[in-house]
Amino acid sequence: MKRCILLSAFLLVSLFTASVSLGADDLKITKDKDGTTWSVGSDESRDKRRAEEERDKDRAWDMLQNQSIILDKRTTK
Repeated sequence: MKRCILLSAFLLVSLFTASVSLGADDLKITKDKDGTTWSVGSDESRDKRRAEEERDKDRAWDMLQNQSIILDKRTTK
């Protein structure tokens, strides 16, 4: 009987902590003339994601600029 009570209490506590950690993201709603935009996540995570995307774009551009391209000068008949 005690095991059932302890197991039930453990499950309730673990479910509560999981729901709190899953609901930690912020909800940002912006309205403009085109419609409503819903964003999930904190401002920090959005800024971090934007910075990461910008860094990836810069690295891809650098890769393309540093790539040595060889053009074939054959002519077709």
